[in-house]
Amino acid sequence: MPDVYSDHYWQSEFSVTQADMDRLETYIAETSQAHELEALAKRIIRGRLRHGPEFSPTAQGIQSALTDQSVRRWDPMGEWQVGDHVIVAVGFFRDFERRHAPYIGEVTAIEGSRVKIRVAALGETRTYSTSESPQKLMGWHRFVEQLVASYRDSDDPETTSQRILLEHGSRIASQLLDSLRADERFVRLSGRWFLHRLAVSPSEEQLIALAWAILGLEEPQYTEDLLPLMPPPITEGDPGLFGLYLSIDSRPDLFANANPGQRPRWVLAGPPPGPAVAKYAAYDPDSHHVFCEPGERLDEDVARRLWELGLFRVVCQS
Repeated sequence: MPDVYSDHYWQSEFSVTQADMDRLETYIAETSQAHELEALAKRIIRGRLRHGPEFSPTAQGIQSALTDQSVRRWDPMGEWQVGDHVIVAVGFFRDFERRHAPYIGEVTAIEGSRVKIRVAALGETRTYSTSESPQKLMGWHRFVEQLVASYRDSDDPETTSQRILLEHGSRIASQLLDSLRADERFVRLSGRWFLHRLAVSPSEEQLIALAWAILGLEEPQYTEDLLPLMPPPITEGDPGLFGLYLSIDSRPDLFANANPGQRPRWVLAGPPPGPAVAKYAAYDPDSHHVFCEPGERLDEDVARRLWELGLFRVVCQS
């Protein structure tokens, strides 16, 4: 039987299975909370350490992850793009002592030699440099090797799972990420995974009210910032948040993502539906045709034309 404590198992024999995915579905349903990729990967690792290897059929969607890793360990000399998933050793203080632990983050911006990585589990964005001297780059690799070695001296299951994630996480997390993406039971928002079936969607009336509320905002908004703008009733927690996300994402006629491919920030895609009343007069700058007078109700064609001209917000807001 394979030894789950050996490097060979994690390098060559481990694979995410359909049973793993079923257990993750049960876990998310029991907690009714979304979880980060890093937390779900550690859960699978701890399961292998506690119960031994898993022999059920391989999960769908991971074949490419066996050769083309979608999650890589941070390398200052590597080539990175926005949207890449990366394993980083993040420093923090505990009991007045500086420590490090592996987390899975996502590249959100590249500014010259500075790579910004958002770590969903911490709710933070960390900045890493790719322009260090050769000596510092070598020092970074030695630091990671020493960190892995320090984990090997511990019998604590949590420390062991951290060591396996840091050392073999590229294979483990890549398979898990590709499996989650291929499995329609799961939905991702801002680096956290939830279940489609647990999401509670707002009503059509609430979405329309939200569209009108967004009209008065100057900047694109994250999904979680839109929840308080909806009229009650509002479902609390991740069921309401993911329900709102899925509803907005399915309505390109109403909403558009100003951050495509990244953590969504929403703007209006067109004039909000429903009756719109002009507070100011407006006319077409090309034909000088008068669109509306103050107090006049706008029909759909006029509202759309005002939107195209960038006048709708001004004409319909006090």
